[in-house]
Amino acid sequence: MLTRQHNFYQQFLQLIDALLIGASLWIAHAIRFYFLNGLIWFDDNPLEPQFANCYWMIALALPVGPMALEYFGVYQTHSSVSWQKVLWQIVRALLLVLLAIFTCVIVFRVAQVTISRAALGIFFVIAIGLLSARMTLFFAWLKHRGSQVHLRQYILLCGLPADRIHWKERFLSQPGKDFEIKAEFNLREEGLARFIETLHEETVDIVVFSLDENIIPQVREALLACEAEGIEAWVSADFIQTLFARVQFDQFAGQPLLVYRTTPAISWELMIKRFLDVVGGSILLVLALPIMLGVAILIRCTSSGSIIFSQNRSGLHGRPFRMYKFRTMVTNAEQARAELEDRNEMSGPVFKVKDDPRVTPVGRWLRRTSLDELPQLWNVVRGEMSMVGPRPLPVYETANFGDISQRRRMSVRPGLTCLWQIQGRNKINDFKDWVSLDLEYIDRWSLWLDLEILVRTVPVVLFGWGAK
Repeated sequence: MLTRQHNFYQQFLQLIDALLIGASLWIAHAIRFYFLNGLIWFDDNPLEPQFANCYWMIALALPVGPMALEYFGVYQTHSSVSWQKVLWQIVRALLLVLLAIFTCVIVFRVAQVTISRAALGIFFVIAIGLLSARMTLFFAWLKHRGSQVHLRQYILLCGLPADRIHWKERFLSQPGKDFEIKAEFNLREEGLARFIETLHEETVDIVVFSLDENIIPQVREALLACEAEGIEAWVSADFIQTLFARVQFDQFAGQPLLVYRTTPAISWELMIKRFLDVVGGSILLVLALPIMLGVAILIRCTSSGSIIFSQNRSGLHGRPFRMYKFRTMVTNAEQARAELEDRNEMSGPVFKVKDDPRVTPVGRWLRRTSLDELPQLWNVVRGEMSMVGPRPLPVYETANFGDISQRRRMSVRPGLTCLWQIQGRNKINDFKDWVSLDLEYIDRWSLWLDLEILVRTVPVVLFGWGAK
C-alpha cells in the first residue's frame, strides 16, 4: 500500500477510534450514574458532579487512545492476522488508557475527587466491543473492495527479471487485493516502441519502473509516453542502497528530490516531543529551584570557585552550545586532566576515570544523585537539549571521533537521559557500546520510547545506579 494511502487510512481510523473511545467513556458514565445509580450494589451518589468527571477523561483519552492503538500495532494489522491477536492489541491499548487516567488522578489530583471504578469497568467492555466492531467492518470493507473488479488497479512491471519478481512479491503481500499484475516488460531488451504497444494492448493503470543506471535515458522516454497517455508511473530508485536511511520523496523550490533520512522527519510526534520539553522542562525547573538554591549554597560553603560549570558541548549536528551544570570538580580540573590520561577507563575519545581525584566530596554526592545535572533543564527549555536524547559530549571529544559513523549520534538533539543512562551508564567502558545504544535509540525513536526511558530513569537517579 502506498504511504500516502496508508497514512490516509490510518489517520481516518485514528479519528474514528478517538470518537469511539470518547463515546464509550460518556456512555459508561451515563449507564453508571443514570441507569445503575441507586441499585442495591451501588451507593447513591450526586449525579452531576460524578458524571462530569467523564469530560476530562474524554479529553485525555481522545489523543492517548489512538496513540496507544498505534503503539501496539493495531493500524499495521492485515486482515489475515488472527482475531485473537487483534483483540489482545485492543485490550492492551485500553489498559494503557486506563493507566493514563489513574496516573492523572494520583499525580495531578484531577478535580480533587475520586473516580468511579464501575464506570471505567463498563467503559472497558464497551470500548472493546466498539473497537472490535470497527475492525470487523474495516476488514470487511477491504475484502469487498478487493473483490470489485472495477476498483482493481492493473499493473505493468517494467524492469529486469529479478526486480520484477521482487515487485510481484510486494504486490501479492498487500491486503485487499487492490492490485493485479497485468503484464511484465524488459525495457532494455524490448525497446520503447514495444513498450508503447503494450500500453495499448493491455489495460494498464500503473507502470512500475525498476530504475537501472544503465537505462535511465530509456526510462525517461517511457515516462514521457506514460505522461502523454495519462498513465500513472512509479519509479523505484533503489539503485543507491543505504544501510539505515529511509527514503522519501519531497520537493524544494519546485525541484523533485529523493531524501535519504536517518532521523525521524518533522511530524506531530516531534512537535509533541518539543512541547513536552518546553512545558516539562519549565515545570521541573520551577519545582527544582529550592533544591538548586540549596545545592548552590552547599557548593559555595565547601569549596572556592564558581557554582555553575559551563562547557562547550556538541549539540544537534555538532552545533556547539554552552551546557550548564553544578560544579563538582576543583577549579583547575581541566588543567589537571593531562596528568590522569593514563587512568582513562573509557576506550575512544571519551575521558572517564573511576574515583577521579578532581571531584570534590560534595561533587561526588551531587554526581551520585544526578543533582549536578539540574541546570541543564535551562538548556532543555532553550531548545539546545531535550529531556531524552544522547548525552552531549565536549566539542574536543567529538572532534576526535575515530569512526565517522559515531557522528550519527549527533543527528538528533542531545538529552538529559537516554538508553545509556538506564542500560549501563558508567559501567560501560567501551565507547562503541555507548554509541551503539545511542544509535539504537535514534533508529527506534518514538514518543513511547521517550516515555519508557523517562520512567526507567527515575529509579536509576533515585538509587544512583551506575553513577560515579
